[in-house]
Amino acid sequence: MTELKRMHPATIFISAVLALKEFLLPIIISLFIGTTTDPIGFFRFEYIWIFLLVVAILSGLLRWVFFKYRVSEGQLYIQHGVFIRKKRFIYQHKVQSIDITAGLFQRLFGLVKLKVETAGGGSEPEVSLLAIQKEEAINIRQYLKESFRDETNNNITTTSEDMINDETEDETEVKEYAAPEEQPEFQWHLTNSRLWISALTSSGIGLTLSAVLVLLGQVEQFLPEAIYDRVFSFFRDSGLWLLLFLLFAGFLLAWLISIGAHMLKYGSFKIEKYGNELVISRGIIEKRQLTIALNRVTAVSIEKSILRQPIGFATVYVECAGGGSMDEQLSTVILPIIRPKEIQAIFAEVLPHYETNHTLISIPKRAIFRAMRRMSWLPIVVTAITCYFTSYGYWGILIILLSLLLGYLQYRDGATSMNGDFICLRFRRLKQTTVISEKKKIQSMESHTSFFQKRKRLASIQFSVLSSITGRTYTVVDQDDENVQRILEWYSKESSEKDVRLS
Repeated sequence: MTELKRMHPATIFISAVLALKEFLLPIIISLFIGTTTDPIGFFRFEYIWIFLLVVAILSGLLRWVFFKYRVSEGQLYIQHGVFIRKKRFIYQHKVQSIDITAGLFQRLFGLVKLKVETAGGGSEPEVSLLAIQKEEAINIRQYLKESFRDETNNNITTTSEDMINDETEDETEVKEYAAPEEQPEFQWHLTNSRLWISALTSSGIGLTLSAVLVLLGQVEQFLPEAIYDRVFSFFRDSGLWLLLFLLFAGFLLAWLISIGAHMLKYGSFKIEKYGNELVISRGIIEKRQLTIALNRVTAVSIEKSILRQPIGFATVYVECAGGGSMDEQLSTVILPIIRPKEIQAIFAEVLPHYETNHTLISIPKRAIFRAMRRMSWLPIVVTAITCYFTSYGYWGILIILLSLLLGYLQYRDGATSMNGDFICLRFRRLKQTTVISEKKKIQSMESHTSFFQKRKRLASIQFSVLSSITGRTYTVVDQDDENVQRILEWYSKESSEKDVRLS
């Protein structure tokens, strides 16, 4: 019998650091409430930090002691839990994606992190081995990914967690598998020039901007009073100028942070195809490697942001059962930045069944006023109320004009298409999205018709595919009702054929 393995002892330190990240908000609050040298009664703020540090170290120690695993008999077995002991079996044929990352702290110890996901999805991976040797991670991945090659059909299989309560364990021997030397069938690298374009036009600036503005609002507490008075004395008599300065400074700082974070995330990006597998590698500080089965892909989306579309670039995502990451909205980026005319040539090598050149049917012209009214009614109401009570309300006219423009763009970009066994939808929220999915990968399809749509002979069409957590839904609003009916008939015909085969 081969004993269960523990992760590397460095797991204690890494787990403690990750736990402290969860306590970041209480620490920041304690900084802004008061200093650590001013006691509040019998309480001092450094006690918060000491307590959180002890809790983080203790949680890391317990995780290392009670988390055990082994690979044997076509499965990955996990045992964990302090007070409630849990056991989990991940079978080869149910593995959806395997992700190997080497974050900053893992690299300090020469280790990697292994994540294994199944079709059940979820906000967290099915299995996460936080700190193990790179050779062992490669062996586990090589062993588990054999199911990708053996699978001969494209049916999506969901799985659930198997909870085993008995204490008996089978005496099995762990088999080690060495990763063979394979040459990829296809490679694509993100060039440095494209990386810079991608970073400069990244949409992550919105998230960092909010954090920077909060930080700038507290800058007074960190600067000596004499320096603060000297720097901002010019702006004290003008609240508007001070506000504009803070907004500009916040935007510039957020943009620079966003550029740096994006380049660290997508630096050294490349995709490699090995048979039915796609291996995605990326990252400078945190090196990440994700393996997905191509026949698990349920949809492909091409997104053009408001910054990238004018200069002719897009980002390509795939939806994969059990795949995706939180920082990419539970999708997987396969082409961080690409010109649309270059996509089909790459898909011919990576996803040959997916055709990106579709003849789209736009939504009818009678829907234009609905789209513009839908986006502008709220700014109009708010502007009217603001104008009544203040003299600054007329700035809302600019917001109304931008809302009308967005409504027009949503009308112009809405379109649908059916091409053999594939459907294509194009729509816009802020960025334009074109999604392509195969009929047999669609979980459900439905239409919606409101009272006002019915008067205009319009309807909305949407379909859902299997992805992480609860799946992904795509919708085109105000399409011609006859075209929507044709799409439903196209899909229901396939559903009827499935029912006949199953019976």
